[in-house]
Amino acid sequence: MNDAKRTLHRLRLKVRRKFRKQKRQVEDITLQADDSLDKHVFRRMGRLYRVRRFVAAWTALVLMIGIGAVWQVRGLDDYYLAPEPASGGVYREGVLGTFTTANPLFAVTNVDASVSRLVFDSLFVASPLGELEPNLATALQVDDSGLVYTVKLRGDVRWHDGEIFDAEDVLFTYQSIQNPETRSPLQSSWDGVKVAMVDSYTVTFTLPNILSSFQYSLVNGIAPEHILGLLDPEDLRSATFNTVDTVGTGQMLYESVEVLGTDIDDRQEKVTLKSNEQYHGPKTQIDGVVIRAYRLEESMLKAFEDKEIVSMVGLDTISDTVSDREDVQTYSTSVSSAVMLFLNNSSEGLNDKKVRQALVHATDTNELRRSLGFPLLPVDSPFLQSHFTYDEKQVQLAYSPEKAIKILDEAGWKLADDGKRYKEDIPLQFRLVSQSLSEYATIVQKLQAEWAELGITVDAVLQPEQDIQSGAIARHDYDILLYGISLGPDPDVFAFWHSSQADPRQRTRLNLSEYRSEVADEALEGGRTRLNEDLRKVKYEPFTKAWRSDAPAIGLYQPRFLFVVQGTFEGYQEGQFNNPTDRFYSIAEWKIRQEKTIRQE
Repeated sequence: MNDAKRTLHRLRLKVRRKFRKQKRQVEDITLQADDSLDKHVFRRMGRLYRVRRFVAAWTALVLMIGIGAVWQVRGLDDYYLAPEPASGGVYREGVLGTFTTANPLFAVTNVDASVSRLVFDSLFVASPLGELEPNLATALQVDDSGLVYTVKLRGDVRWHDGEIFDAEDVLFTYQSIQNPETRSPLQSSWDGVKVAMVDSYTVTFTLPNILSSFQYSLVNGIAPEHILGLLDPEDLRSATFNTVDTVGTGQMLYESVEVLGTDIDDRQEKVTLKSNEQYHGPKTQIDGVVIRAYRLEESMLKAFEDKEIVSMVGLDTISDTVSDREDVQTYSTSVSSAVMLFLNNSSEGLNDKKVRQALVHATDTNELRRSLGFPLLPVDSPFLQSHFTYDEKQVQLAYSPEKAIKILDEAGWKLADDGKRYKEDIPLQFRLVSQSLSEYATIVQKLQAEWAELGITVDAVLQPEQDIQSGAIARHDYDILLYGISLGPDPDVFAFWHSSQADPRQRTRLNLSEYRSEVADEALEGGRTRLNEDLRKVKYEPFTKAWRSDAPAIGLYQPRFLFVVQGTFEGYQEGQFNNPTDRFYSIAEWKIRQEKTIRQE
């Protein structure tokens, strides 16, 4: 027991000695730390004031060296590197209108045709210079009779789903267009044409009569037989292929369509396409295209300002606020069409050639064009100035109010005290119908004021395009129609001036003036059934003279295609377009972004 107590006592003494030793060590360390802190910090605090200017100077020097280095690097960057257009990026375009189908059998509106042009290739394409170039085709031959056209096809083309393109697709496309059950708007252009497949890569087109302009009919998109051939013709217009499962051969792959917005006025369709890496021709340098269809011009302008889109299509005019921006490029391209005042030869008053001649003399077309505020190519003939048949000596009657007054007086239309002209108490008054476009509205207002000075009254009706098509144009329900007709690069104007095209039984009735002339008919028939240009020009001469004398219309101008782009945009090729979709002719060269590259000496 005593031993245990002694052991416990010794253990306690040992612990105490160890604790006191550790305590002394801690106290020694603390004292050393205090001495060190006092020596190295507190005693030197008094010197800090003396060295702060030295520290500040060094800091400033380091900053100056840093800023100088950055400035020098940036200077060298600007010297050795330069921003250059680069590949990549997604092109986002706004188009006025609605999207309903990409199917080339039905795509005719601005939005539909734009999407269809990118997704579907055609046998040939017309360049901005008006030249026909092969696309899905490699060659075009015409036999000695001028009736049989033989088209050779490429053998390296595949559909977007991997299937091989061949002559069966071409045969299916044109036979579908010709089938009334398909209800294609292109049907009338293919009446009487026999399409046959010679072999897998050769197709023939046999015409009922010689048609010198036929080759320009081969520019519509080709549809896939292996998909649409499984459907009945009457089901093609409503097929999901048109907007969902779309498969083409073009430079762009169809990805999706999305409907945005709930309000009918603000609703948009967003069509997304991506570059076709397996394309048989030059591949695009951009990664894809997004086309957004806008109902309202205001909505598209806002999207442009917010940079949701980089370009706009479908505008008639553009404000200075937009056009004056440094990052905005505006392209104004003439279209091979003609805006005219079509004088309905069947209307009361206008059935008199003298009255029509007086109206031509009474119209200052130069002033009407100037009133629009932008340069336009004049139209003063049934042909465009770019047509080889245009004769500058045979143009419409010149502006001369004096001659107009004289002709009207001789025709019995006398000026009354109220400032209006009458013949047997019937006023010289006409109903003018026009599409509700801002430029047309300007023309109408100027025309009303101009003709009113001679005692001629014009009642104007401006309507949306769809109403014009289904009403005035379909029924020829007007005295005067202000409208634009598409002529194309070939001077075959048979559809617009031959008397057969005024027949109410015709599906199109494109003779909008209801012009009838035996001399003109014979010349139009002869001109379109010759292949030699010199001979065609001779054949058309009597028509040009008759048109000038009979004055069935008043030519005004070639419309323009207005294309507005912001930001980087390189590779765009201008010219004279046949239609707005020709803007995509050079899309393979388009570049919409920039990156810095080594500057070349």
